[in-house]
Amino acid sequence: MKITRITVYVVNVPETRWWWSDDEHGQPGHMRDEHAVAEVETDQGLTGLTQIGRFTTREGIEEGLRSWLGQDVLEVNLTDPWPLITAFEQAVLDLRGQALGVPVHQLLGGRRRDRVPVTMCTGYKTPANTAEQAARGWEQGFRWYKMKCISRETTAEARIRHIVDRCRAIHEAVPGMGIRPDIRWRLQEVGVAQELSRRLEGLPMESLESPIAKAAQGGTYSEWRRLRYSIGHPVADHVGGAEDLIQRSRAEALDYTILGGSHLELLRLSDFSHRLGLEGWSQCVAYGPGAAMALHVAACMANLSRPYDMVGPFAWEHDLTNEPFELVDGGFVVPSRPGLGFTLDHDAVGRYLVNRFTYQEE
Repeated sequence: MKITRITVYVVNVPETRWWWSDDEHGQPGHMRDEHAVAEVETDQGLTGLTQIGRFTTREGIEEGLRSWLGQDVLEVNLTDPWPLITAFEQAVLDLRGQALGVPVHQLLGGRRRDRVPVTMCTGYKTPANTAEQAARGWEQGFRWYKMKCISRETTAEARIRHIVDRCRAIHEAVPGMGIRPDIRWRLQEVGVAQELSRRLEGLPMESLESPIAKAAQGGTYSEWRRLRYSIGHPVADHVGGAEDLIQRSRAEALDYTILGGSHLELLRLSDFSHRLGLEGWSQCVAYGPGAAMALHVAACMANLSRPYDMVGPFAWEHDLTNEPFELVDGGFVVPSRPGLGFTLDHDAVGRYLVNRFTYQEE
């Protein structure tokens, strides 16, 4: 079953109002960027769906997709270094699943869960607007609120106060909502993070994400360990591959790991993290087509013990798929339809279309 034609749709879908940030903070790049989604056709009449990384250049897209043409999706080895590997994995696995009549998660070893808990993953807002959105999210079915913190605050006290004010606002509006502040390493020092944790006592904090500088104490992670053992809240951070994961484990530096990489790489790292006794989550910033693949991968992650950060189906005005994402009790239902289980809504694509390119065998 060979790839014969690839159609790329470059789209720009407006952000759902105030999903990521409010009017005071402005819309960030990834919420207004152009995104590329693609339909990959085969000589046997099946069409796969994929999404291309949002920072990929037009030249990079063209070079990568042309290398896909003529490839037999039932024969290619996905451990080889294919161009645009993450997008290629998605397209191939979608097509394989359709051909075999099984969902993608069955091709990834089988799902470990039929529903993936997710955060309402958001950005920068005032405390009042944070509380308003958290309440709206609760009504939609979200049970955890993840927020990017610290955008303009320059002093340690201002940064602490900004985080605490937003967390208190969420709790007052929705007492049952778990809270995950993403601090993006901006508290820098252990003492500052300790003071933040002290002021957050009594609030339903799910974890503190990336609180202090990665290179604290010369990169040995001893400061991360000191923080972890001196506060009452779990500490999480992004892990940069297997070697970093080993170092963090040896240093006892984290409660939770945040993993990344291509889909297959992520699953390998998740299994390794689980074997080391480090649970955690991953994240996705994509429209519906990319979120669909992330959902299958998350269903198979060995170490997924916490809500997954999903900036996707609700974050933009339209997710570009025909099939709905079902949110039940704070989690997205994993589809059992063949392949990804999601197809492209061409009417929606047409409304947000910026450009279109087609590549086919000559």
